[in-house]
Amino acid sequence: MGGKIYERILKNSKDGFLKIKGYKNKNGEYIGFDIIEYNNSLIEILKKILAKSNLNIDNIKEAFSKKFDDNNQKIKFEEFLKIVEKNEFKNVSFGKISYGMYLNIDGYYLEEYFILIFKLNFEQEIFRFSEQLDKATGVYFWVKDIKGNYITVNKKWLDEVGFESKESIEGLNSYDVWPKRQCDNFRANEKEVIEDNTIKIFEETFPFRNGDKTVDTTIWPLLDKDNHPIGTMGIAIDGKSRARFYENLNNNEKNFREITKYCDSVFFIRDEKNIIYMSPAYETIFEESCDYYAHDVYQFNNFFKNKEQKEGILKDYEFDKMNEGRAKAKLKNGKEKWIQYKFLPITDEDGKAIKRIGILTDVTKEVALEEEKEKIRLDFFANISHELRTPVNLILSSIQVLKLKLSTLDKENYNYFSNYINIMQRNTFRLVKLINNLIDSTKIDSKSIEIHPINSDIISFIEDTCSSVLHFVKSKNMNLIFDTDIEEEIIGFDPSYIERIMLNLLSNAIKFNKKDGNIFVNINVNEKDVVVEVKDEGPGIPEEKIPNIFDRFEQVRSKMKSEREGTGIGLYIVKALVDLHNGTVRVNSEEKDGCSIIFTLPRKKIEEKNDDNIIFKENKANMIDIEFSDIYL
Repeated sequence: MGGKIYERILKNSKDGFLKIKGYKNKNGEYIGFDIIEYNNSLIEILKKILAKSNLNIDNIKEAFSKKFDDNNQKIKFEEFLKIVEKNEFKNVSFGKISYGMYLNIDGYYLEEYFILIFKLNFEQEIFRFSEQLDKATGVYFWVKDIKGNYITVNKKWLDEVGFESKESIEGLNSYDVWPKRQCDNFRANEKEVIEDNTIKIFEETFPFRNGDKTVDTTIWPLLDKDNHPIGTMGIAIDGKSRARFYENLNNNEKNFREITKYCDSVFFIRDEKNIIYMSPAYETIFEESCDYYAHDVYQFNNFFKNKEQKEGILKDYEFDKMNEGRAKAKLKNGKEKWIQYKFLPITDEDGKAIKRIGILTDVTKEVALEEEKEKIRLDFFANISHELRTPVNLILSSIQVLKLKLSTLDKENYNYFSNYINIMQRNTFRLVKLINNLIDSTKIDSKSIEIHPINSDIISFIEDTCSSVLHFVKSKNMNLIFDTDIEEEIIGFDPSYIERIMLNLLSNAIKFNKKDGNIFVNINVNEKDVVVEVKDEGPGIPEEKIPNIFDRFEQVRSKMKSEREGTGIGLYIVKALVDLHNGTVRVNSEEKDGCSIIFTLPRKKIEEKNDDNIIFKENKANMIDIEFSDIYL
């Protein structure tokens, strides 16, 4: 019943949904599959990826099978099914994440069927640029992949060509839209741009819906992070008399100004030191007149220098690389605005960056809206967490009262009721853990969490924490091995938070360890830091998941049973608590070779205060029961 509900949800999702049943040979190896169900989104995604205008159940199977072998992991489809069946989950990806399309496929095994989820993504800045150009008069904009298939176009293009929406053009080839003779010439220019990695400018006549128009056309290559071509981007401008756009970047920016003057964003061209051209939107956003040739780039950068970003937005960037981000600018009149920025290199025929294009967009209203939404979200989590805590505490107290009364029962009834009460208690602890994590993560997000450090021996404290869970580790037939290169080190730390960190890391190590495996807790002290490592011998973490492992709700699906998975909040809180101590935390892991979480604490003592003699007291047994509640047998 539950599975059917999930399938109905997936069928209406924007992500592609494909349900298949594999069949094997007598050796137990997969040799093919049958399609059971799929949704309309799958058809649209495959059309884009395969550049096919017509797909149905008869040719989906063949088209998808051929495409699958192009995945980045070089896994054959039959091998993919075998991995999914064994481990219940596997992810593969296609294409490159830069200025174009890329596809992720998540595979799940449910009973005798496989569920495949297709997620198609695009580099969003292209679409944002397209939306900005929607307001421009006489400017046609489009993006194509390396095969000449449309990825996106602007509204002016749609209106002139006669398509109703951007979705209706996505995935179509030039030959699906224009006459063959014109396509042959246009495609030849696109291939030249891709092969020579250069900008191509030419005059072209397009048979638009309201008649032929001659336009000045500019095509330039889209490159991935390794400077490999993955497509093209083009702009066409009305009028035979217009100078060719970008024909000579050194002495002719007339058409660039003509295009960018219609945009709300600031566009500028710069070389190593000077801003050569700044679009009129500068005066609107920065609220001052601009003498384009009087402002060198480092004067412009002063808008973005502040306590948090002392070097401004031009710190630590390479002239020949793309860089982007969001920063707060302080205007000369005292106002503050949030600016979304992006800088892209302009290369010559030899691939050397000679200039850069900058795009600056005022996103102050968007940031304010995001902050308001975040405040509402934080208030919601705080309220619901506190509302849940009261009834859960009452349930837990009632369970404790019931346990006191169990001793009055005979042995048979004692064992019967004790079993169910223990189940109730363990699951109540799981709710307490979730509620505590939600409350703490909300405090972290709102920056209202405080640290109360004392000067104490960090070595013995961590060793005591490890000793307190030894009985639990042994009950799982595992070993906990503690090692330190120094016997005592007095530093300032918050005992409650460090214990929280250690219990979380130890519970994760138990949860994801291999059967009868070892858990290693190693402490090393260097000149500046105390370095604590918690290592298991489990399946490890996939490389692509490591950069996001400390994000909130980031849950790495393990190869173990689903009941051993958590909410994905724990490591987010661990990182925040380590940050409060001015420490660092990182992960070392390889699949099938275990996982190490390593955090550091500065070797510094705090200034003694009158209230620093507060002794840390906590019911460790209760904390362990809560922290380890999701891995009880």
